Amino acid sequence: MNIRLMVRTAVCGIFLVILVAMVPSQLWGAGNGDSPPLQGEGQGGDGLSSADILKRVQATYRDVNDFTADFVQQSYIQGFDAKNFKGKLYLKKPGLVRWDYIKPVKQNIIINGETITLYFHEQKQAIIQKVSDHPDAEPAMGLLSNIEKWEDNFIVKSGEPSADLFRLKLTPRTMTMVKEVIVEIDKETSYIKKLTLTEDSGNKVSFSFSGTKFNSGIKNSLFDFKIPGGTEVLKY
Repeated sequence: MNIRLMVRTAVCGIFLVILVAMVPSQLWGAGNGDSPPLQGEGQGGDGLSSADILKRVQATYRDVNDFTADFVQQSYIQGFDAKNFKGKLYLKKPGLVRWDYIKPVKQNIIINGETITLYFHEQKQAIIQKVSDHPDAEPAMGLLSNIEKWEDNFIVKSGEPSADLFRLKLTPRTMTMVKEVIVEIDKETSYIKKLTLTEDSGNKVSFSFSGTKFNSGIKNSLFDFKIPGGTEVLKY
């Protein structure tokens, strides 16, 4: 795969997340108080409106300073076969994110507030970029780290619920790459269980989360990634 296409795919995936969020593999070839009414507000199941569901999620994540979760990523990129990845996510406010990919290959993505580092173990290669080079960074990062500002960055509507999950559809107000985000929320815990992000081109990436833990005291040093000696470093 052309290295520039790989970088674009990786960074696109990151900022389709939370991402942070991310398609890195070389295998391709709220505040307290009442919220204002949400645009397109409707019933989200169980008699709850999109505003009701959003308030529940915001209340759950409001006092979260850091969290960890296991994730399963499914990536659908035009012209390539779908790919599945597994790993662990670490997030600490403000602006620290680490995705450790475990299967099918080992990879790391670290965002330390100013830079993005992608490290590919098998290829002994690292790619470094500035967060500021990506205009979609702030709203995308906020999908998990700044839920209080969802209404500022997205038009929020209800989706069709399932037996165990609420769904919200987020349409970006300013993002250039993302067409929509579907958020699936556990009805009992109000934890975010899945994010599915779609580009205008049809590219799609989803992240399913499990084993979520809040405020475990993650150290800043976890995000101070040391590139191993002998690594080829590419900066874009």
